[in-house]
Amino acid sequence: MWTRALPGFEPDSMWLVNRSHWSPSGGSRYEPIVAGDQSADPGDLLAFKLLGLRSPDRRYLLDVDSYQAIEPEGDSLTVGGEPDSRCSLIDERSMTEVVLQQCGTAGGYHWGRWLRNDSFAVGGWSDADDFGQWKQGSLWLYSLGDSSVTEYETRIVSAAAYQTYEAAWHGWLLRRYRVLKPA
Repeated sequence: MWTRALPGFEPDSMWLVNRSHWSPSGGSRYEPIVAGDQSADPGDLLAFKLLGLRSPDRRYLLDVDSYQAIEPEGDSLTVGGEPDSRCSLIDERSMTEVVLQQCGTAGGYHWGRWLRNDSFAVGGWSDADDFGQWKQGSLWLYSLGDSSVTEYETRIVSAAAYQTYEAAWHGWLLRRYRVLKPA
């Protein structure tokens, strides 16, 4: 997605920002949203289906952004929800949810990917200035095995260039939706 905003972008063109430890223990009780529940918001349900990524062993669910809402609109999707962003990890065996990261309106979490049963990546963005005219991408690599998280960042891009990344992200969501839609 970042190759759209940064021509020539490669993962190794990101730089290491921080390496630290985190604890997947604790958290709060996870209450799954049940399809057909009249109080459940359809936009929240669709967002959870598109941004909820199961680990290969099916134990964990990475919820890339639980504050998003996504609504189908013709052949496209409208993405909205809360202005803040929150990424969490759900352990379906113990039915607990641990918040990995949370941020305000100057950033967000867009996508994720499981690398193995015990490691995953989360991708996001942040404003690089106080006026929203410059953006920066971030990648966090989490390991459940050694409780580490490593953060990388992209070069800063203009808001106009960022729109091309955002269009690629919307395309990723739309492809996931089209696979899901027949089900």
